Amino acid sequence: MEGSRTELSKWMLALFLFSRTNKGITATELSKLIKVTYKTAWLILHKIRSMIHSSDNQTLLSGSVCINSAIYGRPYNPSVHKHPQEHLLLIGSSVNEWNESNYLKIKHVLLANPKEKHIPRFETKAFHQQHIESDTQKIEIVTGFYTPARLRPLLVFAKQASKWINNTFHGLGPKHLQKYLDEFSYRLNLSSKNIPIFSRLVHLCIKPAGYQLSSS
Repeated sequence: MEGSRTELSKWMLALFLFSRTNKGITATELSKLIKVTYKTAWLILHKIRSMIHSSDNQTLLSGSVCINSAIYGRPYNPSVHKHPQEHLLLIGSSVNEWNESNYLKIKHVLLANPKEKHIPRFETKAFHQQHIESDTQKIEIVTGFYTPARLRPLLVFAKQASKWINNTFHGLGPKHLQKYLDEFSYRLNLSSKNIPIFSRLVHLCIKPAGYQLSSS
């Protein structure tokens, strides 16, 4: 909000509207509700999603961790060949003893001219280094798209994320996809623990200078 010409009251209303429903809100809807231009509404939402993205990057998976491959986008081709409008994902979660998700992450895998639905090992290694605590001992990684070993609950989350993005925002390209995946995961992680989204967003977005963002 620093340096913004938008009134603080409109920022707070935007945070409330952003958090009031699991459906999410578009820039067009927000611009009408808080009476700002589409460009301003888009920028407000972009800044909120950027804070969610930063918070997620600071929260590492730990304990027992499962990672699966997934795809965002309509399945144009059921073969191993990748359609240009299919986007490769790695979906990871800390799970409890009943294989229930404690914390979910969905990360967009950007490869140069990928022709097959194959996520190379260096990408799973990068996910491990960036998103999993270094002392984690139990990690299960399944990246084959046609293996029965894939963890079905994680695939369900990936499908839910795709449906949520397509229904609310009518599809996305690769440029901003990651932040919307982070928003979906953020909403799911908080709702599964019955944590109010609005109060957590205020905690993320309104803080004094020098404040260190908590990963909790």
